[in-house]
Amino acid sequence: MNTLPAAKLFKEPANWPLMPPWWLLSSTDAAALLNIKPATLHSWRIRGHGPRAYPPMYLRPTQGRPLYYQYGTLRGWAAAALGMGYEIEDQCIDFFHSVFPVLAEGSGTIAGRIRVFEDQFQQDREKVLRGQTGNMIDRGHVHQLDIYRERQPTRIGKAPLIGSI
Repeated sequence: MNTLPAAKLFKEPANWPLMPPWWLLSSTDAAALLNIKPATLHSWRIRGHGPRAYPPMYLRPTQGRPLYYQYGTLRGWAAAALGMGYEIEDQCIDFFHSVFPVLAEGSGTIAGRIRVFEDQFQQDREKVLRGQTGNMIDRGHVHQLDIYRERQPTRIGKAPLIGSI
């Protein structure tokens, strides 16, 4: 039995979308990103070969009790299938370099930077939706990230993000 069942999927470098590594994807979205069927992802998860899934314990309950995958975990798992390492901290720094360079060189924890980014993104998103220019994040990045933000599961109250760093 192949110990890395997904290794053949990643012979070519993947063209990963621009998305914060801490955001969550549904099982269906994760399977589409990996270019596999959701049943294959489910099978890997059961056998212990697939990327780590997160239960919706802090999220509003939905029908079927879905599982979510952290985007950074998927990328790290794909890199490991090729024998490389791409830790979530490195993914966060790379993301901040491309979208919000002020946070890339700053001091503090990754979790603190994530909170600052989320707050600033929300403010700039509201401005862009009103037709104004954002203060810190480029309008194109806001539009590109907004596609994925709309799909984020909603949290109950002020519970911490699942898989937050």
